[in-house]
Amino acid sequence: MKKHINQTRRIVFPNRKVTDRMFGPHRIIEQFKRTSSLVSAAMTINRFGRVIIAAMVLFLVECSAPPTKKLYMLNYEPEPLSRRMHDAPYPFTVRVREFDIEKAYDRYQITYRHSPFELRYYFYHVWAVKPTAMLTDLVHKHLVESKLVSQVVRRLDEALERPDFEIRGTIEAIEEYDSDEVWFAHLALRLKVIRLHDNRTIYLRRFDHRKQVHQREPEFVVRELSQIMDLIMTQALHDIDVVLAKQYGLTAPNRREEDSPRDDTPRIKGDYE
Repeated sequence: MKKHINQTRRIVFPNRKVTDRMFGPHRIIEQFKRTSSLVSAAMTINRFGRVIIAAMVLFLVECSAPPTKKLYMLNYEPEPLSRRMHDAPYPFTVRVREFDIEKAYDRYQITYRHSPFELRYYFYHVWAVKPTAMLTDLVHKHLVESKLVSQVVRRLDEALERPDFEIRGTIEAIEEYDSDEVWFAHLALRLKVIRLHDNRTIYLRRFDHRKQVHQREPEFVVRELSQIMDLIMTQALHDIDVVLAKQYGLTAPNRREEDSPRDDTPRIKGDYE
């Protein structure tokens, strides 16, 4: 019987010297402890791996989440109109009609371009309201703050009596213009004043300005566009002051060059009719 057991051990361990220690109780306990340690280590690695995988999944979910849309509006605080032709408001009612706009810019997405021949639109940078309403609101606000006339309205039913004049405008461009190394804010529009009793145009001017943006972010483009709009309205109200003085019967003295609002903005084009 003992001989049979020894032969069996030689078959199982052909290259090792078979001894009773290999099958003793202490050897079995030692092998069990070693196996338990390996299983525990494997389980620890497995738990650590699950933590890493969970962290990677969260990271990928955060990275793949779409960015939120940012809403922008032009905004500025109008300054009092200096060197006016008439100190008191003219006794006129002026209606500010909602502006027209070129179709390429009649959208909520902010427009940008790299050349005169291609327009692009931001997806996550948009106007809070359409440019037509936004610029009309600014013109209305600036005219009210200037106290150039006694009443300013947006709708005909707001006026106490029929308006005397109407301000109309067309937005030709409101955009970010990107060259290779420099960004510009570009705003172009036409303003005109209509005398309503005979539907005659008594003032017409086209403004076309651009201003360099020193930080290449849409927010700073909007800031520069706001400053351009402030400049345009300041120039326009000085012009309209002269026109209304004539309508009121005042003789308009020649305004000295230094009395006119200063324009330090680089200009693409501009004319005065």
